[in-house]
Amino acid sequence: MKTTEHFGFSSFAKTIVWVCGMSLVFGYAAKAQDIHFSQFDETPLQLNPANTGVHHDVRVIANYKNQWKAVGSPYKTFAMSADFKLLKSKKHQMGLGVDFFSDKAGDADMASTQGNISLSGIININKKSLISAGLMAGFAQRSMKGDNLTWGNQYNGMAYDASLPTGETGTPGSFTYADFAAGAQFSYGTDEMYISANDARKINIGVAVFHPQQPAYSFYGNKSDILHMKLVLHGDAAIGIKNTNLVVKPSYIIFKQGATQEITPGMSFQYILQEGSKYTSNKKPAALTIGGYYRLQDAAIAVIKFEYANYAIGFSYDVNLSKLKTVTSTRGGFEISLRFITPGAFAKSSSKSKFL
Repeated sequence: MKTTEHFGFSSFAKTIVWVCGMSLVFGYAAKAQDIHFSQFDETPLQLNPANTGVHHDVRVIANYKNQWKAVGSPYKTFAMSADFKLLKSKKHQMGLGVDFFSDKAGDADMASTQGNISLSGIININKKSLISAGLMAGFAQRSMKGDNLTWGNQYNGMAYDASLPTGETGTPGSFTYADFAAGAQFSYGTDEMYISANDARKINIGVAVFHPQQPAYSFYGNKSDILHMKLVLHGDAAIGIKNTNLVVKPSYIIFKQGATQEITPGMSFQYILQEGSKYTSNKKPAALTIGGYYRLQDAAIAVIKFEYANYAIGFSYDVNLSKLKTVTSTRGGFEISLRFITPGAFAKSSSKSKFL
């Protein structure tokens, strides 16, 4: 029987083909939704609390997205996260993370604000493999303003008259709720056999559940209106093309929440512009990544990312392909991400967790 330690390239390749293929099969029946960032690899704590403190010692990420500007008032979303590795040992580690999310949309200023704390446990199975499990607890607020809204009762038959009464008995204010999540992840990876070989193989596969308690989700206190539990399946890989500067990076996410599904497979290509100095810090490593994702039945997403030493900046743009394109003229949303990580993405870590 093969153990994880002897996990070969053939088995690794078959795994990548399988997870990407399953994404495409499930996608035919998918109905996409835009409740998260397109650069999902740059929102790791929102994807799975088991990502907390894995593969790095310190990581700080900021994200901003502006979308649906062609329809009306744009949706503006901002997020920031920081996570750290704690209690490091050869066999076990812990991770601690915090993240914040703010979203505002439409003329009614429909807003969501949430803060979370994540905690993970990390077990090194061997030199190449680890498993992690994480828990998240948070507090969220939803709010809405009606000052900029117009109502049918305010049309006098000829034109809109703001001085006329709306006919509404009350306008929504805000409500709050506690939120929770749990997840697990498996990671496998090998480093280069020698400098410049670029023959590393790395893979992460995870599953997470958000809102398991399905909290009440209503401005009017209607307990039958709930926030449905969300199931997240995700995976990514980095396959170095031996003796070249190219790394192939397939990935996917699958969201299932109530009657809504979202499937987003993708592929990117990382080109190593220069390697860092092996024994000194005089020369910093740098890489450029270009790729794209397809959110099934919704949008195509173009991504470009530049990494230098411990820093990274990423840009993406959603091209709307759904029925809404007749209104948006295919214009979707612009997104930017900023990341700091240590050790750097190209560094040789002293821990067992050497994965991209």
